[in-house]
Parts: sequence; structure tokens; C-alpha cells
Amino acid sequence: MSYASLLINSCTVERHSQVNIVVGTDGNDYYCAEAHTATANDRPISGFEYWKYWKPTGGSGAGAVWVVGTAYIASATTDDYGNPVTVWAIATGLGDEPCRLMATADRGLEFKVGKEVVVADYKLFLGDVTITEQDRVWVYAGTIKGWALYEILLVKDVQDGADSHHKECYLKTVR
Repeated sequence: MSYASLLINSCTVERHSQVNIVVGTDGNDYYCAEAHTATANDRPISGFEYWKYWKPTGGSGAGAVWVVGTAYIASATTDDYGNPVTVWAIATGLGDEPCRLMATADRGLEFKVGKEVVVADYKLFLGDVTITEQDRVWVYAGTIKGWALYEILLVKDVQDGADSHHKECYLKTVR
């Protein structure tokens, strides 16, 4: 039996846009709250005027590298607390990917996500595709259940002895 014959579901991988989220000199992420062209004075958080242009996201290390001279644009959409709203889009080339979704045999497997401990609900098997814990995935589970959305907690690259063979992803159901 081939590996491909075991992939009975279909999934779509989504990525979010972090165009105007940067990593500050303290390692935390900041989003652009006021449009500007970057100077040393507004670098988060070492620039003495950074607070005029940047607000903390509450995350760390996922933003882009801050670059002097870059024209940063303020986030157009914010939530009720003034934080930027994440925009998700289908990852290039990953719109209808064969996959297999299974309940985790090791129910209760815990992962640390930020400051939270999260329990994995499912394990997803995919071919050798580019996918990370920053993505999320929609899985089609048949006509009765339809599509379900999952957060990716961990991506394991499984080797066949020579190179990458497939990915195993631990998932949490998004409710």
C-alpha cells in the first residue's frame, strides 16, 4: 500500500498576514499604529519615540525584522481593544491538499503555546509540504461533517532515511 493511498481527506492551509508586525529590540512583537517611514527614533523599543508608532501585540518573535527607511502602514482593521485583526488567506499551492486526519492515539498530549498549555485533539498527516505552527488548516471530513478548522500546535518532519517524506501535525479544534 502506498503512502498516497492513505490520504483520504482534503485540507486547505491558511497563512495570516503580518505585513506591519515587527520584532522589537526586546524580542516582543509590535504592530504599526501610525503610518510612517522608519527612523532610529521610532524603532520599537529602543527609539525614544517608538510609542507614537508601535503598539505591542502580546506575542513574541513572530513579526518581521524592523528595517530603517521602510514605509510602514498602520493596520486598517482593529478589534475592540485596538489590536490589529489577523487576515487569513490560502497558502500558495496548498488549497486542496490530500491528507489524513486521525484522533490522537496519545490523547492528553500537551503542548505549550505561548503561556498556555494546550491538549492536542487530532494528528494530521500531509505530504512533504511547507507548513508551520503559524498556519491553520481546514480539513474536509466528508459530506456529513463537512469542513472543520484546526490550529496547528506542532509540525513534525518525518524522514524516510534520505530526505523529508511527510509531515505529521498535531492539531487543536478551533471552536
